[in-house]
Amino acid sequence: MQEHGQTVVFLMTVAIFVAVMTLVLKRKITERFAVLWTGISILLLVASSIGFRHLFKIAQLLGIPYPPSALFLLVIFGLSLLVIELFTWVSKLNERTKALSQQLALLQDRLEAGRRVPVQGHRDEPLQPK
Repeated sequence: MQEHGQTVVFLMTVAIFVAVMTLVLKRKITERFAVLWTGISILLLVASSIGFRHLFKIAQLLGIPYPPSALFLLVIFGLSLLVIELFTWVSKLNERTKALSQQLALLQDRLEAGRRVPVQGHRDEPLQPK
């Protein structure tokens, strides 16, 4: 049963890897996330092919009596790191959006102020020839 489970996990990670590569090739993912997801999918491939046998050793090392629980612990830890990375990226984007909005408001104010100030030497009546 162990080899069957390893085969299923390996095929699922290959599917994830293919999906990530498809999104990268179609440019649906930015470069930053392409590198992140490519790394995650390669890590999953390595873990599912090589590390599956070592799951029992990892569980024993962590003091977890049921090995699949160790797998869930590692996955939750990895997903937590991913969420932290995404939150920092969103926070940076919020700061950039705030700064750009403030700059746009200042530029619009300058533009409107420039329209209200009459230009020196400009007369509203047409010039008359002498």
